[in-house]
Amino acid sequence: MKTMIRMMTVALMLAALALPAAQAQNVDSLWAQAVSDYTEENYRAALDGFAAIEEAGYVSPDLYYNMGNCCYKLRHQLGRSILYYEKALKLDPACEDAAVNLEIAREGTLDRIEAVPEFILLTWFKAFRDTLSSDAWAWIALALLLTVAVMVLLFRFGRSLALRKTAFALAVVGLVFMVVSTVFAFNLRSAVEDSGEAVVTVPVSSVKSSPGSTDQSLFILHEGTKVSVVDSLGKWYRIELSDGRQGWLQGNDIETI
Repeated sequence: MKTMIRMMTVALMLAALALPAAQAQNVDSLWAQAVSDYTEENYRAALDGFAAIEEAGYVSPDLYYNMGNCCYKLRHQLGRSILYYEKALKLDPACEDAAVNLEIAREGTLDRIEAVPEFILLTWFKAFRDTLSSDAWAWIALALLLTVAVMVLLFRFGRSLALRKTAFALAVVGLVFMVVSTVFAFNLRSAVEDSGEAVVTVPVSSVKSSPGSTDQSLFILHEGTKVSVVDSLGKWYRIELSDGRQGWLQGNDIETI
C-alpha cells in the first residue's frame, strides 16, 4: 500500500513538472497558428489566437504588438489597436515598431487634444529612461554593482597610489550610474504595474459632470483617445485628459492599458 502511495505521489509530481512544458508547447502552437493566420490575412482568427495566448498568462511586447496589428487591419478596431500598441510600449518603451505603428494609428483618431507642456527635465528623464526596458536597466545596475565591487577591492589592495586613485574615481562614477540605472528599472517596473491609463474603445463616449447616465455631458470623446483614470465609483471612472479636462465615463467605454 505504501509503495502504491509513493508511486502515485511520484506520478503526480512528474505530472506537475510536465504541465508547464505542455502549456509552453500549447502556446508555441497557438503562436505559430496565429502567425500563419495573419500571413494569410485571416486577421480575426489571428487575433483570437493571440488573445488565447494572453488569457493563458503569456504576455510580451511582441504579443501586444501583433494584436495591435490585427486590430488595425480589422474594421472598427482602431481603439483596440491603439490600446495594444500602448500595452506593448508599457512593457517595453524601446519597442520601436510599436511606437511607429501607434503614431500611424493615432492619425485615424478624431480627437486632437493639446497636452499641457511638461517640465523639460522630466521630458529628458523619460526619454532617456525609455531607451531600454526595465529588465535591461536592472541588468546594467547589476553589472555596475559588480564593477564597483571590483574597484573597491583595487582601491583597498592596490599597490600603487595611482591605481588606488583611479579605482576610487571609477567606483564613485560606477556607483552614481548604478543608482541611476536602479531608479530607471524601478520606475519602469512601477509604470508597468500602474493601471492609471486607459483608451476609449467605443466609437463615441459622453463625458459626464458626475457619475450617472442622465447627468450633463461635458464633452464627447471618440475611439482611440488616451485618458488617465484618477478615480472610480462603481462602474464609472473619473478621467483626465492631457489638456487637464476631467469628467466621468462609463467603465464599458474604456479599457485600461
